[in-house]
Amino acid sequence: MPRLSRYQLDIPFKDVLSFCSETQSKIDQDKPIYIDCRNPTQSISSREAWKLVRTLIAGFRHAGLKAGDCVCIHTFNFIHYPILVQAIIGAGGVFVGTNPAYTPTELRHALETSLAKFIITEPELLQNIKQPAVALGIPGECIFLTNHGDTNVQSTMRPWRTLLEHGKEDWSQFDDEETSKTTNAMLLFSSGTTGLPKATQISHYNLVAQHILVHENPQHPERYPVSRIMSLPMFHAAAAPYTHLSSLRAGYPVFVMRRFELSFYLSSIERFGITSLMMVPPMVTAVIAYSSSGPDLRAQVRRHLQSVRSVIVGAAPLSKETQAKMQTLLPEQSPITQVWAMSETSCIASCTYWPEFEHTGSVGRFLPGIDAKVVDESGSEVPDGMRGELCVRGPTITRGYVNNPEARARDWDQDGYFHTGDIVYQDQSTELWYVVDRKKELIKVRGFQVSPAEIEAALVSHPLVQDVAVIGVDGGEDGELPRAYVIRKDNTLSESDLKVWSAERLAKYKWLTGGVKFVDQIPRNASGKILKNLLREQARTLGSHKL
Repeated sequence: MPRLSRYQLDIPFKDVLSFCSETQSKIDQDKPIYIDCRNPTQSISSREAWKLVRTLIAGFRHAGLKAGDCVCIHTFNFIHYPILVQAIIGAGGVFVGTNPAYTPTELRHALETSLAKFIITEPELLQNIKQPAVALGIPGECIFLTNHGDTNVQSTMRPWRTLLEHGKEDWSQFDDEETSKTTNAMLLFSSGTTGLPKATQISHYNLVAQHILVHENPQHPERYPVSRIMSLPMFHAAAAPYTHLSSLRAGYPVFVMRRFELSFYLSSIERFGITSLMMVPPMVTAVIAYSSSGPDLRAQVRRHLQSVRSVIVGAAPLSKETQAKMQTLLPEQSPITQVWAMSETSCIASCTYWPEFEHTGSVGRFLPGIDAKVVDESGSEVPDGMRGELCVRGPTITRGYVNNPEARARDWDQDGYFHTGDIVYQDQSTELWYVVDRKKELIKVRGFQVSPAEIEAALVSHPLVQDVAVIGVDGGEDGELPRAYVIRKDNTLSESDLKVWSAERLAKYKWLTGGVKFVDQIPRNASGKILKNLLREQARTLGSHKL
């Protein structure tokens, strides 16, 4: 039987900005909500945020943005990033964020899939995105530059602040079920096993539901002042809902790091008295390793973390052993717990609510309103407590992907459940959920999802590659590493040749850090599907690092 949610929370059908605005009389309007970690004098209060949002809405509309138009932000983190996102949504547009590490090939796919009409980028990233933008017919006047990063790069593109020169306008408002559920606010790219990343449609309703279920559950009220340091990239599903919606509605201060730097991250937690951390496993292992690298460093790390009340880890599995090590660095009453989240679930779908400790390696329990079932390969439900593929439905679940009806038909069943590809089981005594494997073949590299098919497509385009299969191999606490099994046409082709080839076409986290193994054949079944389970078993048997 499906594990139906035992209780529901009311989710309003308002647009995102109307939802955020209704709490403003209850919070300190002059308290900063976005603060630059490097230079905390650079900050934006709630009052300033709303003024900027209205001004940027007018600017985007003056620039020609129409309802449903997509705006791509291709930058590292900065304090105006969430303001731009809120204004894009408020103007009736759709936000899409891209990874600053993307190559022109990857950016072309993102721009083409999202049908982006406008781009906001920074000088040092302009070269990579300008090439596909020109190829796709995005005019120069629709590309705006921030003044962050390397500002010595010369460009004729307009500064983003020219969008502030056209007065103020209110946001597009609605309060009905159909509009809230069918109007996109964001596109979050989710990797797939059968091709390039898919643009996941996140509606206004999805985002409002995500905030309410995580932060406004009356059975689990937040009992301490929440402040968070944001070092995760703001385009990522793990960061986007909290940064771009929750902080504006609830007045949570967000201390913004351009990108993650371990020592600065730790010192900033202490300096600003950060209470809530959202981490991915490589960040956790980096903190643990640093604390063990010198006689006085453990005490130093514990001092840095004294203000922390809660640590949440997501985006990839974390071993319970590593979780336990991190727990010893935290204050006694401050738990570290894991969540289960996907782009398709608008971020968090299961968690352990504070102040409960959970040390068995589970991902907690599902949020209110999230129904779950576990099925076998035929789609039939498995007995309670047995392993199978997790399927979910509920208010935070996307309705599908942009221009990809095939994936929609494949991944959703007739009862409205999204088939996640994760293999799970539920402990019947505690009702905790455990993720044990993946049916889908995504590789989790430092918190990012990597599609083997995307790497395979890049490698097979090499003139000396006959066939290729890519799997993830164990990279220790850093997660998985992409490894390629290659049939070459000519023995002159070397591992270094392929690594250079892939590096020119793929972002760094997709590089072949798990190595290249040249083989005479790649195992396939009768229909031609690569039997990657055999390759993974071989890698486990021989040891991930033995080629």
